[in-house]
Amino acid sequence: MGRKIKKVIMIAAFGMVTGGQIADLLPEGNVMQVEAGSRKQIIKVKNKGKDSKKEFDKDKDNAKDNEKDLVEEGEKEDRKDSEEDREKDDKKDDGKDPEKDDEKDDGKDSEKDDEKEDGKDPEKDDEKEDGKDSEKDDEKDDGKDLEKDDEKENGKDPDEEEIKMYHAEYEDSDGQNGYYISAPTGKITHLSKNGVTRYLFENGNGERQEGTLEKLNESCRLKQLNFADGRNELEVWMEDEEHHQIENSESRKEFWIDSVRPVIGLEVSGGADIWHKEAAEVVVEASDGSNGSQIAEIVCKTGEKIVGKSSKGAEKFVITESSQNGESTPVTIIATDYAGNQTVVTDRVFVDRDAPKALIQGVEDYTITSKPVQVSYLAEEENVIQIVRANILKEDIDGKKEETEITEWKTKSRNESGDTKKESVQTLAEDGLYKLRMNVTDMAGNVSHAERQLIIDKENPVIAHVDELDGKYLKKFSWNYSIEESIKDFTNYTYVMKVDDAFYRPGEKIEKEGVHVLTIEAFDSAGNKGEAKARFTIDHTPPVIEFEGIEDGEKYEKEKTFYVRTENLEDQIEYIKINGKKQNRKKQKKGYEIQLNEAKNYEIEVKAKDFAGNEKVSQIGFEIYEEKSLWQKIVEPVRKYIFYGNEKVIQDEKMVKEDKKEGKKKNVILWERAVLFGTLIVVGIWKREKVKEIWKNLS
Repeated sequence: MGRKIKKVIMIAAFGMVTGGQIADLLPEGNVMQVEAGSRKQIIKVKNKGKDSKKEFDKDKDNAKDNEKDLVEEGEKEDRKDSEEDREKDDKKDDGKDPEKDDEKDDGKDSEKDDEKEDGKDPEKDDEKEDGKDSEKDDEKDDGKDLEKDDEKENGKDPDEEEIKMYHAEYEDSDGQNGYYISAPTGKITHLSKNGVTRYLFENGNGERQEGTLEKLNESCRLKQLNFADGRNELEVWMEDEEHHQIENSESRKEFWIDSVRPVIGLEVSGGADIWHKEAAEVVVEASDGSNGSQIAEIVCKTGEKIVGKSSKGAEKFVITESSQNGESTPVTIIATDYAGNQTVVTDRVFVDRDAPKALIQGVEDYTITSKPVQVSYLAEEENVIQIVRANILKEDIDGKKEETEITEWKTKSRNESGDTKKESVQTLAEDGLYKLRMNVTDMAGNVSHAERQLIIDKENPVIAHVDELDGKYLKKFSWNYSIEESIKDFTNYTYVMKVDDAFYRPGEKIEKEGVHVLTIEAFDSAGNKGEAKARFTIDHTPPVIEFEGIEDGEKYEKEKTFYVRTENLEDQIEYIKINGKKQNRKKQKKGYEIQLNEAKNYEIEVKAKDFAGNEKVSQIGFEIYEEKSLWQKIVEPVRKYIFYGNEKVIQDEKMVKEDKKEGKKKNVILWERAVLFGTLIVVGIWKREKVKEIWKNLS
């Protein structure tokens, strides 16, 4: 029978051990009824999540060890019981009748001794041994009155009421991964009239609470305990009246609590109000405290779109989604800890990945026109325009440049596409080469450019240098100006060049004397026509200088008045020198009048230049002597005639003939002839009388 009791004890102990293991394997929130021998325990079991398998294996090993220990303890108890029985038998032997002992030793009344050991009537035992009421005996052997047997083993009175195991019931965790996010509920109930139920609680801050339940159905609710974030442990066990812990009555329960949401730190690179050109970086740091379950996941979203996820406590997310209509893009950060607590933080970013539009409308690039042009500068941006700059650079036909900055802009409301518009309208009317420029910059720094070039040409092509040639005298002609210098216009053009109605090529020389006409015609791309003419004279013959009233080598009495002029009145006398000294004299109708009265030799030098640049220098010499008496004037011609012969007379006659050319000297010539005739008569008479006197003296 000792072996049967031993077996029952082992089974009960094993049940208590494995009951905890099975509880660990049950799903979260299940209530399990555990039997420990004849005692029952209801425990609300919590699934331990990821570590459940490891804990199960551990508990399994522990169960094996406990089973082994129980077996060993059972064998020890059997040996103990055998030794106690031996001691009792020895005491009986010492205090009883020797004859009876001898009878026992001889095998008499052996059945009674057996019955005493079993505590039953020998006849009933014989019936059991003979097979009668075997089912009832088996029931007794299999568990009936086991509690009494246990009480006997523990030294208790079988008639004393048994101690019932407490009842512990715990609420399922309301978080994730076995965590409570709020203080758990439940209670511990004392169900026995005998003994006490004791508990020891330690929260996450290391604070302890103890309690004792003594009265029947007395309970302790979990809300009475000071739960804190972190690991909370509740230990429950029972003690008898002598404060001995009842075997296998102990149970432990861990409550992992995380009631605090994660803390999120969020920073947008450059600031939340700064526009970003390509992307915005959002730096997130999340923490859950030392007693928290720690960060399980960080999620970044823009609207419903997930930008990224991270299992780290700190992460950087890149936002590339462009803003619309100048509004910011909302960014939502969700941090979740392992207990399921969530913290949501919302911020904003401004991202503009697209450049604005810069448009110059109303004119095509490289337009050439003779009419005024209306030009529209237009800036468009889907978000916000920061700067719009535009200018007009004008260059006139002479190369003078003028720049005008556009400062007046009209801001229009957003159109259907949501774009911001700024517009400026300019009218261009003056002739010139126009360069139109425009730059648009948005808040993110994106830049767009636009350029246009146009020509307004209402005037005919300008033909240069032709007017400079008109009326000129040239030794020779050659057009040595380039076409670019000759014809000025804003547009492309064609031209025709002629001299005296014959096609002329620039650079060709013309040396034929006379008057010539140069003609140039130009036609520009705007349909305008330009024409220029010039009349010029080719002259490479030097001017002719004339002296009137004076002859080279002559002698003049007392004074002499004469004139200096050019054959072509358009020719210019550069200077007149008398004996090497320049004269400052005023030109008259007949030329330059010169009067000399000092008796001496004179040399006259004259330089003349025509309009063509041809030059001529002429010289003449003569003498002025003092005035002669009348007799000297009469005798001198005779003397010359006598001494110089007819040659002189002939020379005088020749001079007379030359003087005939001058109508003004006719009277002078006649007077001189009369004087000469008279002189000849006188000389003839004188000679005749002289000859007679000579012959008379000789005779």
